[in-house]
Amino acid sequence: MVNQLKEKKKQVQQQHNLDPENPEAEPSRFFCGSFCSALSRLFSLTCVIFLVLSFATLLSAIFWLFPPRRSLPTRHHADDIVHLNASVEACFRLHKQASEVISHKGKLEMDIFSSIHLRNNTKVTVLSLHQPGASNFTHVKFGVLPVPTNHTMTKHSLTSLRSSFVNLFAQSCDLNLTTSTFGKPTSFQVLKFPGGITVDPLGLEPVSGLLELLFSFTLDFSLSEIQDRVDLLKNQLELVLHLELFESFRVVLTNHKGSTVSPPVTVRGCVVSNMTIMESHIQQRFDHLAQPPAKNFGLDNSVFGEVKNVTFTSYPVGKVLDSDSVLATNANFLT
Repeated sequence: MVNQLKEKKKQVQQQHNLDPENPEAEPSRFFCGSFCSALSRLFSLTCVIFLVLSFATLLSAIFWLFPPRRSLPTRHHADDIVHLNASVEACFRLHKQASEVISHKGKLEMDIFSSIHLRNNTKVTVLSLHQPGASNFTHVKFGVLPVPTNHTMTKHSLTSLRSSFVNLFAQSCDLNLTTSTFGKPTSFQVLKFPGGITVDPLGLEPVSGLLELLFSFTLDFSLSEIQDRVDLLKNQLELVLHLELFESFRVVLTNHKGSTVSPPVTVRGCVVSNMTIMESHIQQRFDHLAQPPAKNFGLDNSVFGEVKNVTFTSYPVGKVLDSDSVLATNANFLT
């Protein structure tokens, strides 16, 4: 009976891998457990490394197939020496992104050159391109330089160029740029022109006859600002001059800095009659202009500001001249 119980106990110990009588069995079991644990950690580390390498390879493939777009330039500024050499400067707007315009800067220069009919001894250089703030247009500033740059532009070239600029400012013509690339330019302004720049804001036809009056005054406004008030200027001048049906007048505006955006502006004008008139009529107008009520030359100072440097000269017996020649030959006297 006792032997049967011992045999049964031995069988139970064998089933549970327990052998209290064999102390070497315990280290064997520990070695087996440690090996399995190490093997498990090895496989986990290999998986992690494999996943990292796979992810890196995937990213490389994505960047190779779809490279990131390079940041395009949004401003251009020519060297300071180029600005100094440009005696003539003008600007306008293009309703395009600055990055688009900059990528076609060379073509823009050629288009401007062709539009203003320059000669081979001159060239156009884009001085700056920038897109102000969150606007949807690009401000283009360009200069006209002689070739070579250490020479000066001829008088004939300046005369022709001045005429082109005046027509562009008055919107009598447009810059003929490649529309598909640049769109339609707007807001043309002259920034600098040697010898000044003169415009006819009223667009009046030259008048001829007997010269009665020459006048001149200065307004602390730019040509561009007066251009926006041109109808009011015409109406108020007609009132202060008390024109008769047989009389007409002509005015031109000059900025001696050669800029349409910088004040001041000198207003020069003349009154011409197409028939012989009495000396008393001319004297009456002269006296009226000399009176205090006409101190501001009849212009509303809330619109045009204070009229300064007023000069006028009457011709009691008349003098046969056309308005263009009068305003040209008396420019120095009137200013």
